Amino acid sequence: MQRKYKDTATKFAEVVEPWEKMRPHKLFFRLTPEQFRERAKPFTDACDEIRDLESKLARAVVKRDAAEPALLDLIQGVVSAVKGDPDEGQNGELYAAMGYVPKNQRATGLTRRAKVTSPEQGNGA
Repeated sequence: MQRKYKDTATKFAEVVEPWEKMRPHKLFFRLTPEQFRERAKPFTDACDEIRDLESKLARAVVKRDAAEPALLDLIQGVVSAVKGDPDEGQNGELYAAMGYVPKNQRATGLTRRAKVTSPEQGNGA
């Protein structure tokens, strides 16, 4: 089961903030609020780092999504050029290696539907 680190961060804030406001000079568990914050620093630093990385990730996703249509157009242009190249063409191995089905290997589209038998004509039961 995955731990809920946001809940731990929330709980930390719920404990330390009132302590600092209401009893800033009182020791609990032999700690001042400042010492408590210092002992929690590895956790809070990691949370801050995660927050920064999530922000960077979100910006990178926006950049990627903005650049995608231009790349798709570029890909389509290259594939069209391969199809139109007299040495390669749409039946060539390069076209197939790019993940496309060569024209001479495509299905014809012809389908033969199975004949449906009615229960009276069925298995003779």
